[in-house]
Amino acid sequence: MPQFINKWEELNYTYSAIYSGFLGDISQINLVEHAIDRLGANTEWIIVDPAMGDNGKLYPIFTPEIVPAMRKLIQKATLITPNYTEATLLSDIPYKQTEIPTSKKIKEICQKLSSLGPKKVIITSIPDTEKHIKIVCYDHDTMLYDEYTVKRIPFSTCGTGDIFTSIITGSLLSGMNLFTAIKTAADFLSEVITYTYEAKTDYREGIQLEPHLHKLWNMK
Repeated sequence: MPQFINKWEELNYTYSAIYSGFLGDISQINLVEHAIDRLGANTEWIIVDPAMGDNGKLYPIFTPEIVPAMRKLIQKATLITPNYTEATLLSDIPYKQTEIPTSKKIKEICQKLSSLGPKKVIITSIPDTEKHIKIVCYDHDTMLYDEYTVKRIPFSTCGTGDIFTSIITGSLLSGMNLFTAIKTAADFLSEVITYTYEAKTDYREGIQLEPHLHKLWNMK
């Protein structure tokens, strides 16, 4: 990767966005930091999906040292998209397994994350009711805070966060405002997860999104 970065600098490339997803270890996080420092000076959107855990704990691949490393990376972002577990880890606010967090607590987490650097924060997979989960968005500059409720689907697989943040990124680059982008991404993801669940496919094959991709073509 450093060789690629050298060449991109030499060619004076510019970027509409820099977007990072799952990073497997601290060395990869450091590499993304380096890329942002060298390539992101004139980039409006630096988007970090700090994928590292779920259901109140880190993924088994990680040790606790990943948290401060990821916390350092998000300082360089303009937008971050953690799930609720990742948001509590990064903000150092306790995750409680049976808790339905209040809007006050969620907003406190958003504000604490934003104080680290990113002016815009989206948190996904927030426990709400037995049948619903919430997505929230916080904009530090405007102080706007919004919540969006989606149906909880009894199906768990990998890749949902990747799809969500990718749609957010594409929507923002097409000129959509952040709150509309969240609704677009959440509605699309809810539809494709439901489709995958009803199709009874092997969860290890991931989300069956291909039959639905055409619906994103006319995003405005």
